[in-house]
Amino acid sequence: MLHFFYISQDPSHIVSSSRNGVKVSIFGVLGALAIMTILMTPAYADPIIKPTSGGTLNISFETNPPTPNPGDQTMLKIGFLNKNDNTEQPHIDYKVSVMQGNDQIFGIPVTHVATEGPVSIPMQFQTAGTYQVIVEVQGILFQPIPPETASFTIVVGPSVPEFGPLAGMVIAVSIISVIIVTKKTQFHI
Repeated sequence: MLHFFYISQDPSHIVSSSRNGVKVSIFGVLGALAIMTILMTPAYADPIIKPTSGGTLNISFETNPPTPNPGDQTMLKIGFLNKNDNTEQPHIDYKVSVMQGNDQIFGIPVTHVATEGPVSIPMQFQTAGTYQVIVEVQGILFQPIPPETASFTIVVGPSVPEFGPLAGMVIAVSIISVIIVTKKTQFHI
């Protein structure tokens, strides 16, 4: 955008002039760029935390990316948390199933996680739709427990830009408004 402007030779003003003579404040352009940067910063979802069906543990769950798309690799991040203080709970025996309706489309058998911290499970959703991720805990600290589950819903959609045409129009109107206000007020710093 800045390649359409040249800097005025008058050092007393921090203003640029375009080829058609419109004066534009460098600060106005920088302000518009700052607004665009804030609007374009990606949003990240916080993990969802739910207790297991028996209340023995809390399970944290999130996906990366936050909104999965069909055909793209998605990481299922699952954390096992102490129910009293939500600190990481080591030595968990668990299994994971991903269901679409009544059909299991993905699963891992009973697995042991020895270390603290979330586990990341890679998978790829083939079609758009609503899925249920069921985490089943079968043991804690090497002691079997009656199975307890926590269920999480994922909506997989087609690839859609995070900011659609409306965001682009808002940015364009903002930039044009800064230019017009600067021209009308002959703003000089």
